[in-house]
Amino acid sequence: MDSINGFPYSAAVFDKTGKLLTSPTVPAGTTDLIVVSHGWNNDRTAAEVLYSQLFGNVAAVMAGDPLLQGRKIAIVGVIWPSRKWDDFIKPPPPAATAASGGARSTAAASKAASLAAMQASIDLVAPLFEGPGDDQQLARLRQLVPDLADDPAAQTAFVEVLRQLLDPDQSQTDQQSSDDGSAVFFRGPAEVIFSRAAQTVVNPGQAPSASTSALDGMGQAAGLGPVVSGPVNAVASLLNLTTYFQMKQMAGTVGKVGLAPLIDQLAPQVQRVHLVGHSFGGRLVTAASAHSTTTKLHSLALLQAAFSHHGFSKRRRGFFRSVLKDQRLHGPILVTHTRNDLAVGLAYPAASRISRDNASAFGGPDDEFGGIGANGAQQLEDGELAASTNRLLAVGLPYQWQARKVHNLESSPFIKNPRGGDAHGFIFVPEVAWAISRALLA
Repeated sequence: MDSINGFPYSAAVFDKTGKLLTSPTVPAGTTDLIVVSHGWNNDRTAAEVLYSQLFGNVAAVMAGDPLLQGRKIAIVGVIWPSRKWDDFIKPPPPAATAASGGARSTAAASKAASLAAMQASIDLVAPLFEGPGDDQQLARLRQLVPDLADDPAAQTAFVEVLRQLLDPDQSQTDQQSSDDGSAVFFRGPAEVIFSRAAQTVVNPGQAPSASTSALDGMGQAAGLGPVVSGPVNAVASLLNLTTYFQMKQMAGTVGKVGLAPLIDQLAPQVQRVHLVGHSFGGRLVTAASAHSTTTKLHSLALLQAAFSHHGFSKRRRGFFRSVLKDQRLHGPILVTHTRNDLAVGLAYPAASRISRDNASAFGGPDDEFGGIGANGAQQLEDGELAASTNRLLAVGLPYQWQARKVHNLESSPFIKNPRGGDAHGFIFVPEVAWAISRALLA
């Protein structure tokens, strides 16, 4: 694919360390470069389908626009090795009652099914870990499985091995940030973390049933199905969390180490650079904006982004506070948010709270660990939020953008799943395209 509805397109392909594998090209005379990143898509084809849908709509809503006179737009699509949350752990239903053999046979079958499910969960996350010593750590997890139901020492060891897999030197500040509870996961009592992996959560909006676990909200949001109680559920929950941390860390690394230098390299060829990110891709492009040095960054569009709603907050020491503090953008910052997004509205805080107690504000704007794609940016300083521009508009309606300010765009009327359920991926609609186009031309 070398164009999207007339917009020149090229890909920037990165590996998980941020190394650039395929360099993009920018046509001569380009005035506005759009850099877009996908989120939980695990292959290039799925990512570029999303780019085609979204920017096909951008091209459509901009057709004939007089503001386009003298502007030449090109798109660079980021491709990074992320993973869909609907590839996460799917605990099986309880084993069916044996046809014969009575209670003893049924108990044996249930135990065998539980052990098989826990081993299968480890197999699903194993491809994420390819570093030195990772095979030995994964083997240790498998060795612990038979004892997890009854042995607290095995449960503690399971959590500690997962910590080592994720962060062997326990020093990666991006991994251990406080805005999503990951610092508690790495430093809190391992036995408590294991036991809370099956805790019940309270969500006053779209609440899981009283019998669901801490990550059942994530499961339902991503199509994982019901979560089984006991050690099977704890293992599935912890390994889902492990995958979440891996994706979080990878997005930050690719943004900081890979995309930021690439933007600085391309910026001299254009007049303005615009960043667009979906899901964990929102984290990726925000990290890039924080670490890029160019003065040509204009707009930032965060489409159902998967990071803390305190990410830009001074008082909460948000991880991306420097984007506002250092005024990295000359134009507007757009944040689409909706509670229709179950992946961010339920899955993000569920993953974040696995090492914390329940809270009645689960997933909402008062939740310590809420997601920006569910609630918009929270706890900003006076003057940093454009409060009057607070909703996604229909195509053709004017936006009143304010430079260098955050615009929380409540998007429920437009970002929704037409079949019901999770709307996390439905960010390619014309109304989102219209907002992007207005920011681009502001």
